[in-house]
Amino acid sequence: MLLVAIVGLGYWIYTMIAVNVNAENQIKEREKIVVEKAQVIRDLVQAYKDSRPDKKYTTNWDVITEFAKAGYIVEKSEIYDENNLDNKAKLDSIRKANPSWKNERVDSVLVRERILKHAGLDTDEEIENLRYIPFSNKKEFQLDTVTYTMGTYKSHLLRCHAPYVHFLNTEEYNQQFWNMLETKFDLYIANAEASDQMKKMKADGLKQAIQKIEDKENPGKMVAKYFIGEAVPIPMDIEFFGVTFGSLEENSDKGSWEDGRLE
Repeated sequence: MLLVAIVGLGYWIYTMIAVNVNAENQIKEREKIVVEKAQVIRDLVQAYKDSRPDKKYTTNWDVITEFAKAGYIVEKSEIYDENNLDNKAKLDSIRKANPSWKNERVDSVLVRERILKHAGLDTDEEIENLRYIPFSNKKEFQLDTVTYTMGTYKSHLLRCHAPYVHFLNTEEYNQQFWNMLETKFDLYIANAEASDQMKKMKADGLKQAIQKIEDKENPGKMVAKYFIGEAVPIPMDIEFFGVTFGSLEENSDKGSWEDGRLE
């Protein structure tokens, strides 16, 4: 009986280790694939913004998709290398003869050639599916924008987000999923600016902090207990954690995989 108990305990320990390893591998593998897609989207939406006279992003996936299929990127380069001393006399001569001349070559390149082809997206179907988060049963990457105005200066910002809960297997690896979120939550609190709200969230812990509560102004409607950000408050709920690039608070297009906001 002792031998059976030892074997049973050993098998249980082995199973638990295997489940944890499998969960960790899935999280890493799926997150890597989502990040790779988010990087392509980042290049695409930035190219769209740069092509616009108003220099604004769009949250309309149909517009983004059409731009990806048929849009152009304007690329500028030097005709002659300004740092090459051998070109100095030639440049001086050209500018003397034509003061308005610019040492600049302007080319138009298809978006699908410059951005998408390098990412392995060649067909219209692949481009149309760019909006969907991998492993999510066709849930779209979330896009939000905001415009800051300071005097005559305007800054248009964008945030793109793919919640973990949409692309990880939260049923098979439920406990491991919550363990990961606990770690992300603790690191977020530790790296955030100290405030009364952060102290309350820390005291609550993850599961209490992301719960829904009744909206005091709209009885019967449930809303997030906490919101993050001032310009466009983002609900601190289970969808808050995921793969993100951009910000609605500052002019940045960095990804969560680069700046460590949830790492």
